[in-house]
Amino acid sequence: MKPLAKKLHDLRIAHGCLSQMQLSELTGISQSSLARWELGQSEPRASEICILCRHYKISADELLELENFSDPQEQPPLPYQSYDSHSRKNFL
Repeated sequence: MKPLAKKLHDLRIAHGCLSQMQLSELTGISQSSLARWELGQSEPRASEICILCRHYKISADELLELENFSDPQEQPPLPYQSYDSHSRKNFL
């Protein structure tokens, strides 16, 4: 099971053993979407991540486990100020 899929399943169970249908009714996210995410067949969009984070009262970093990088070679992205001025033009 993919890390996000497991996290979504574990959160749902930990918050009152909700069924996917109950979570769907509380969040407005379809039950089929919730099922696909928990099976690792697809992943939620940013707007759906926000809904889930509000429901579970956690940050997106916590949901996506961004504060813990398991691969020592993997590094977080550079802060905006670290990009040279030429690169920043592409963002603006």
